[in-house]
Amino acid sequence: MNINFLEWDSNFFKKKIGDIAINEEENVNLTEDYDLIVVKQISDVDVALNGFHLSFKETKVNFIKELNDLDLPDSEIIKDTDSNGKNADFFKELAYESGKKSRFLLDRKFGETKFKELYDMWVINSLNKKFALKTFYIEEDGKAIAFVTLQKYDSLGKIGLIATHPDFQGKGFGKKLLQKAESFCIKNGITHLEIPTQKENIQACSFYKKQGYTIKDEIIIKHYWKNDPI
Repeated sequence: MNINFLEWDSNFFKKKIGDIAINEEENVNLTEDYDLIVVKQISDVDVALNGFHLSFKETKVNFIKELNDLDLPDSEIIKDTDSNGKNADFFKELAYESGKKSRFLLDRKFGETKFKELYDMWVINSLNKKFALKTFYIEEDGKAIAFVTLQKYDSLGKIGLIATHPDFQGKGFGKKLLQKAESFCIKNGITHLEIPTQKENIQACSFYKKQGYTIKDEIIIKHYWKNDPI
């Protein structure tokens, strides 16, 4: 059984990490020395990795929406970083909020410090255009209170990070930002917009459904860490 070595993840977390797709009951003996095996499944079947233990499980959900050429409302309070330059520090707290259900935070084997480093890098690479084509945001009193990052893959758009500060949730800012992203997509030849989240993030899933998004696919992700030596 072939394991895919995850070079970037391994270098960042300073652990040897690989992933593998297993969709039937398996009892696996590994021939290579890994610290973490990420198992990806379409259905939740039992897997035994000898010498490893299951520490975390989530279901990743991809939502998608076909965009229609409608006259979407455009709020004047929304800005973008192309016209209003901002540094990464301006968005860091929102980035952490967007990752509050991330497996890199909830699996404590990674640690909160590495989680924050990961999302710091995500913001930096979104602002420098490596991870995002556009970053839209709303600010109040010089503080970012909501933002969204958008990447383009031909006619498909993908949301990377999206969050509203807890003190400002329930005021419609997330909806305004999503409409802004959709409007940008329509004007730039993007016909579908995709948003990943966790099935366990009930609030986010409910929000996307209310905005007309449907589930494209689901994948179960499990973390198997190497047993500590006795």
